[in-house]
Amino acid sequence: VHRRNAAERAIRTFKNHFIAGLCSLDNNFPLYLWDKLVPQAELTLSLLRGSRMNTKLSAWAQLNRTYDFNSKPIGPPGTKVLVHNKLHKRETWAPHVLDAWY
Repeated sequence: VHRRNAAERAIRTFKNHFIAGLCSLDNNFPLYLWDKLVPQAELTLSLLRGSRMNTKLSAWAQLNRTYDFNSKPIGPPGTKVLVHNKLHKRETWAPHVLDAWY
């Protein structure tokens, strides 16, 4: 019965996808921020899954529209990045970048 239940299979698929994302995190990624990774996991899984109504579309494209990777690129979750700190938000001799996580 478990193998035929679509909801159980969807939960297992998401769990496996999310765990794979957690395994690819930077070693210094703070694990208390795990909940910030859920929206990207949902997005990437929806882009990978096919639509049941139209097999030529992804689940994301069926519900929204074709995803534009040029306007919203997707990087690996938990990647350490350097974010530019604007001039009016930092001191004169302060570093111009801040450490952050994607």
